[in-house]
Amino acid sequence: MKAALLLAPKEIQIHEVPEPELGQMDVSIKPIRAGICGSDVSLYLGRRTASAYPLLLGHEVVGHVTAIGKGVTKLAVGQRVIVEPNYPCGTCQFCRAGRGNICPNKKSLGVSISGCFAESFAAPAEFVWPVPDTVTDEDAVAIEPLAVSLHALWQSGSQLGDTVAVIGCGSTGLLLIQAAVAQGMRVFAHDKLESKVEMARKLGAQVQSNADVAQLWRDEAVATVFECAGASVTVELALSAVPRGAQVILLGLSSSQANFQPLRFVREGLRLSGSIIYDHPNDFARAIKLVEQKVLSPSKIISHRFAFNDIGQALQLASTGQAGKVLLNMDS
Repeated sequence: MKAALLLAPKEIQIHEVPEPELGQMDVSIKPIRAGICGSDVSLYLGRRTASAYPLLLGHEVVGHVTAIGKGVTKLAVGQRVIVEPNYPCGTCQFCRAGRGNICPNKKSLGVSISGCFAESFAAPAEFVWPVPDTVTDEDAVAIEPLAVSLHALWQSGSQLGDTVAVIGCGSTGLLLIQAAVAQGMRVFAHDKLESKVEMARKLGAQVQSNADVAQLWRDEAVATVFECAGASVTVELALSAVPRGAQVILLGLSSSQANFQPLRFVREGLRLSGSIIYDHPNDFARAIKLVEQKVLSPSKIISHRFAFNDIGQALQLASTGQAGKVLLNMDS
C-alpha cells in the first residue's frame, strides 16, 4: 500500500509499505479524508523530534472499516468511522483516576506509532467511533480537533452569558470560538494574522485588532483567556493581560520559557491551568453528538484541500500558519 513517510525534517515521500498487521481487538481502516494538525507540522518542520524515522504521520481521519479482528463485536466492515487517536494505557494512576489524557504511557497515532496518512491503517476498536449518516465526511474528519477545543471549554466552567478571550486563531482556537459562541458566550479573538482574524469574525468572535488587550479584557469582564497559539510571547500576553479574578487556560504547546509575576497572580486571585487533548471516552461521544445535532459544524474552518499525492505541498502550506484546516483527499 502507499504511505506518506517522513524520512527527515521537511522530507516526506510516498512509498510502498506492507499492510498493517491486524490485532485481535483492532480494525483496519481505509481513509477517505485526513486533516493536517499542528503536531504534524511540528514533526514535519523538525520542531518536535520524531520517535524514529521514517515516521508515518497523521491522526485526524474519517474512513471505512475494511477488516476487523477476531475479538471485535461492535464494528462491522463497511462502516464509516473516525478514530480517537490517543490510546491511554488504562492501568496507571492517572488512567485509574479518569485522567487518561495525561497518561505517561499513552500511544499517539502518527506521533509515537504509525499514523493514518496511508491507504490503510489499523486502530484499536475501543477508540474507533461510527459516524452518523447525517454527518458529512468533512465534519467527521474535524471532530478530533473539535474534541480538543471542547475539552478546554468544558474544563473552564464557562457558561451561557460569560465573556471569554481566545489568543491564536489556528484550528484549535477557531473551533473553540465556534463552540463558545454556539453555547451562548461572547468571545474576543486575538491573532497577528488578518486572515485568521477574519475567520474568527465569521465564526462570531469580536475582534479589536488595535486595542489595548489588557484594558479591553478588563472593561469587558473577560472570565477566561484561552491561549491557543503555543508561543512564549502569547503565553506572556495571556498571563499579563488576564483580568483580576479570571483564569488562563493553556492549550498551545510552547517549549520556550515564559515569564509571569507570581505576586499579581496571588493578589488578584488568578488561576492558571493546562488543557491537553480530551477525556476518553466521554468527550468524543459528546463532540460527535453536537455535530450530529448540527449544533457545531467543524468543517467551517477547512480552507484548503489537497490530493493525497500532494501531501508535501499541503504540509508546506500548513506550516506557513496562513491557512485554516488543511485537508487531504485520501481517495484521490
